[in-house]
Amino acid sequence: MLCRRRAEMPYTHVQGARRRRATGVCLLSAVALLAGCSSTSEKSAKPAALVPITAPIDVRRVWEVDVGNSANTFLQPSVQENAIYAASRGGNLVRIDPTSGKEVWRISVEDGISAGVGSDGSTVAVAGPRGNVLAFDAAGKKLWQAQASSDVLAPPLVGHGLVLIRATDQHIIAYAADSGKRRWVFQKQQPSLALRMEANLVFAGDSALVGFPGGRLGAIALANGAARWEAGVSEPKGATEVERLADVLGAPSLIENDVCAASYQGRIACFDARNGDLRWAREFSAGAGTAAAADTVIGVDANSHLNGFMRSSGASKWQNGILANRGLSAPVVLGKYFLTGDFEGVIHVGNVADGQIVGRFDASGGPVISTPQSWNGAAVLQTARGRVLLLSPAGR
Repeated sequence: MLCRRRAEMPYTHVQGARRRRATGVCLLSAVALLAGCSSTSEKSAKPAALVPITAPIDVRRVWEVDVGNSANTFLQPSVQENAIYAASRGGNLVRIDPTSGKEVWRISVEDGISAGVGSDGSTVAVAGPRGNVLAFDAAGKKLWQAQASSDVLAPPLVGHGLVLIRATDQHIIAYAADSGKRRWVFQKQQPSLALRMEANLVFAGDSALVGFPGGRLGAIALANGAARWEAGVSEPKGATEVERLADVLGAPSLIENDVCAASYQGRIACFDARNGDLRWAREFSAGAGTAAAADTVIGVDANSHLNGFMRSSGASKWQNGILANRGLSAPVVLGKYFLTGDFEGVIHVGNVADGQIVGRFDASGGPVISTPQSWNGAAVLQTARGRVLLLSPAGR
């Protein structure tokens, strides 16, 4: 599906895109991506108004850095112990000192950046709009450049001596971090229709975990790219291709030996990360990725309702619809709190125990474009206007 629409942002979070897509026009083709389009007759859901919070906790902005316009991307900062790397659509690649918020260096990547940033603290990797993959060292010196099989939306995953790239044609490509030499390619059959979405890879020991279109979750061996296991988060249902969309959204959540994920028009489920055995699953249409705490898995549904599930059994703990239709990002857990951003750049802090919203911060930088990250008990996030912020909720 080739889509044209009058919207600023890509298909980042399902309900946020649904709210913005009413003027879209879609042209069908055999193999393509769904960019959150619909007919002009579809009515958009009205975002919930923000209501005052009784006795809100303080949410403090520790620092803020402008890296440049990041709209129409899924750019995400890479958070390391002593460095944060962030990028803009126009090609700015910036290293930030996470303690002070000061820029350590800023370089320009020719032709712009469509995906990033990935880093292990030594190698920093991004991808350009034509599938070109570039790697730099921690000082910003270019190490190598390679070419992926198609364009890249997800940030590279860097570690174990590898740079892993997920291309939109469902190829997972591993490059040697020091040289850029291609080590292996994992190929998944391309579906006729898929969501254009944030879809990150995650390390789990000597494997990489990845969610696929069609509701599948898999583990790939880092040594050779072989499939270790594959499991179904959900099974596609319905008579039409659109009804059968069941793509896994966001990055899988890994905590101890549990990996949890959620799919659009499907389920939320947790598996044994070692072998893919199903621990539990619940019917659930995801609007963004999941987050896992010690005893709770948090999911955002397609209507931007926040849901808490028992990590051990999948039993429902709580549901909060106070932020309905606000296009929420996947949450990040910060101790007893979780944090999620919406389509207006408002950051909401919730209580993991009961799902109640207890704090709020207006980043005033447009939509939060990808999953917030954790650094030292605070949250790092990036907005469409290119603002990278470190936010610290009081009492964390």
